[in-house]
Amino acid sequence: MRVAIFGGTFDPVHQGHMIIAEQVMGELGLDRVVFVPGGIPPHKEASSVRATAEDRYAMVEAAVETNERFSADRVEVDAGRPMHSVETVEILKTRSPEHEWFFVTGADEVSNLLTWKEPDRLLEQVMMVAATRPGYDLSKLDHLEAGLRNFDRIFPVECTRVDISATGIRRRMLQGKSIRYLVPEKVWEIIAQRRLYEGDGKRTEGEHLKEGVR
Repeated sequence: MRVAIFGGTFDPVHQGHMIIAEQVMGELGLDRVVFVPGGIPPHKEASSVRATAEDRYAMVEAAVETNERFSADRVEVDAGRPMHSVETVEILKTRSPEHEWFFVTGADEVSNLLTWKEPDRLLEQVMMVAATRPGYDLSKLDHLEAGLRNFDRIFPVECTRVDISATGIRRRMLQGKSIRYLVPEKVWEIIAQRRLYEGDGKRTEGEHLKEGVR
């Protein structure tokens, strides 16, 4: 079985993520895509992550439930600490060593791969899929060849350009504008029910429990 890990903050997960997962799956003949929301992302300031880990996991779980080949995994959420991709990959591979594993992320993130923890070790474990937009300049990845033993395990896949970002969605929420159809319908419902991204304050892990919404 060919399985891809799709990691990210997913703050919130949106239609752009779903399109990338579907198109990469088709291009590479994958059997499954596992979405892995970061619990405490190691490369971001904690204050920049607006929704709690549990809220973000709930949104991802809701987003993937209508596609039988998509799933969500709590490995980073349950860790309770920052986890690097190389650690996440090794845990998931240990669970299912019989699978052929891929790792999906945006080409811009791949261009910074030399700053990741143990990138060559990561590339030994997975084929790195760099999701690109039409017209993306692949020469932006050329500098990696000199710094990586396993540069040949980076595989660009062109995906449909979708001008949706989590930052843009949060901005629209703060402006009181609709985000419906920018995110999967059930994600939109969770955001509305839990009142995520309203105002400037960051919610704590227990707030939505106090409101009686899970």
